[in-house]
Amino acid sequence: MAPKKTAFFTFLACYRDDEIKSGKKPSSYNQLRIKLLPIWNIMSDDEKYKYKDLALKYNNSNCTPKQPIKQITDQLKYSNDFWNMKKYVAEMFENIPNNQELLNKKFILLHINCHSHAGEQYYFPAEIAAIEFNLKNGLSRTYHQIIGISKIYPRGFSGSMREFSDTFHHINCWDDHPDDYQDIFLEFLTFIKGGIINHTDLKKGTLDLPYLYTMQSEIGTNMMKTNSSLEKLYSAAFPEVYAEHCKSIFKIGSIEQLLLEIKKKMNLHLEHQNLRPGMSVCDILEHDFYGLGLGCMYHELKDISFKCSKARVIQWMSNICIHINMYTGLNLIPGKHMATQLNDGSKLIIENEHLPLTAAELKLSKTTDFP
Repeated sequence: MAPKKTAFFTFLACYRDDEIKSGKKPSSYNQLRIKLLPIWNIMSDDEKYKYKDLALKYNNSNCTPKQPIKQITDQLKYSNDFWNMKKYVAEMFENIPNNQELLNKKFILLHINCHSHAGEQYYFPAEIAAIEFNLKNGLSRTYHQIIGISKIYPRGFSGSMREFSDTFHHINCWDDHPDDYQDIFLEFLTFIKGGIINHTDLKKGTLDLPYLYTMQSEIGTNMMKTNSSLEKLYSAAFPEVYAEHCKSIFKIGSIEQLLLEIKKKMNLHLEHQNLRPGMSVCDILEHDFYGLGLGCMYHELKDISFKCSKARVIQWMSNICIHINMYTGLNLIPGKHMATQLNDGSKLIIENEHLPLTAAELKLSKTTDFP
């Protein structure tokens, strides 16, 4: 049985982990003990509590000796981020003055399929999909990209990563896909920001981005993996950027909470629906993921569109809009709030709000014949 970790040891381990993240050669624990003991002795009980809590979490966990403290500190970080996110989203909705403002407010939904080795806590984006929408007009913009990792993936991870991809998205780590990480990253940030990116802010980690909403937890991915994979992409695109900056720009929100806050703002009762089978928040969001036409070309050709990140974000948006419509009479526009069914059984969504839709917008005469 591994020896129990003390709060002081956890304090040393966290300091050593910071050295590694900053690119320094890590000190030995004996060196750290001599250097940091005077600091530990003058720290307050409140300052030491964080490390006592980390030690307790480690001692009560099944962590292996390999990077145990890092795994626990990462869990604590994401736990803190999660509660900060819940507080921020709740306050954001409190500051929306009325339902009309709510209908016009835009949200970005995000899904990432990862190149993953779960045992090593390694996550890198294999596929990124994001959409911007509001309740009034439905979908306005989309982003989608499959990303290759064949040149940089840790070679010892290939077997486990292949097993993961076969299960969740069929994008193998050695497949040839776009891998200009800087161009991909900048294009993704430009979509999120809705405009030109300030490179100074990007390199300093001070870029202010909106919240991106994804599933709090689903099989194969969750908020922590989503955030971790984006941080990996950031560091691959700009390896000179200090590691902590890569962790500071992304704000990942829970789409489950987004739906709950929308319903709360519209004074829709939640408890009764959540007690009925098939009406939990997750059930609402995950409904009807099987349909041709919503996935990217890569997944459509493999006949596995339901594994596609693009299909998932589109269906999340559709399910939110359809559910709100059940209780408010929200005006749903086929092809904008939800996919429209085509004659061949496939589905169609209009991916850009500026695309022409009507005969007048297409500048067609009334006598125009269609094949």
